[in-house]
Amino acid sequence: MRLLATVLKLLLPIALGASASLPTAAADTGAWRSRCEPTKGKIEGGCFVYQDLVLRQGGQRVLQFAAGYAQATPDPIALLSLPLGISLPPGVSLQVDEGKTITIMVERCEPTGCRAGLKLSPALMRELVAGRMLKVSFHDAERKPIEMQVALAGFRAALDEIKGKTPEN
Repeated sequence: MRLLATVLKLLLPIALGASASLPTAAADTGAWRSRCEPTKGKIEGGCFVYQDLVLRQGGQRVLQFAAGYAQATPDPIALLSLPLGISLPPGVSLQVDEGKTITIMVERCEPTGCRAGLKLSPALMRELVAGRMLKVSFHDAERKPIEMQVALAGFRAALDEIKGKTPEN
């Protein structure tokens, strides 16, 4: 579990687009985009697919869901970037279609948003690649629920593009 926490801490800036440099590899698959970046200092490299949900007015990002592979671990992970000002104690709930709901904690908040992450179990990966919609729920500052929907169309193809890739290839 400590390894996962360390990997998530080091990878969040890359997967969530905080890097100032352009990605070394990029491809589009439906609403999914991919990014591979090498290790830079203490920031671990890896390859991820991600989808941004933005406000129609103003284009502000409300949610980013990223999934992929870090160089430090062979297991897939998911990383979420959420808006500032959310209620932290309820955590973030994930549900694929009408399946089981998983709740994860928000790990930290930074000037660019709040962060959460998890290791993707084989069962959850199967649900994501076969699913139609991922529901991501969190609560605003008044603890009112907010539900965002991430379309899973193209997720499998996007993951297939990055599987086995390293930031150098």
